[in-house]
Amino acid sequence: MHGSGRRVLTDIVSLVRFALDQEDELVPYPDLVEERFEAWLAAQRTAGREFSPEQLRWLDEIADHVAASLAITPDDFQYAPFVQQGGLGKAYELFGDELGSLLDELNEALAA
Repeated sequence: MHGSGRRVLTDIVSLVRFALDQEDELVPYPDLVEERFEAWLAAQRTAGREFSPEQLRWLDEIADHVAASLAITPDDFQYAPFVQQGGLGKAYELFGDELGSLLDELNEALAA
């Protein structure tokens, strides 16, 4: 699924959640993910977890991927935009052994 197809899917997710009274207002899914990502980053800072500028750039792109695709897995690093920046190897270089748990944490926090 590319571009507009993904957007339709994520908008359907928002519509279904609204219809099932899981959300108080109808908000585009990418906007919800952005709000959740900002809240997650704030919670990380409060907990004393700091990220480098390059890590933050990758985290932002991971959040964008979740907003478009509903989740992220290590396999997604072999596709754009990640592969052009070094793919899974670069992700491990930036986040080390925490990468797997970080992806799980972001999937849970952003796509909940």
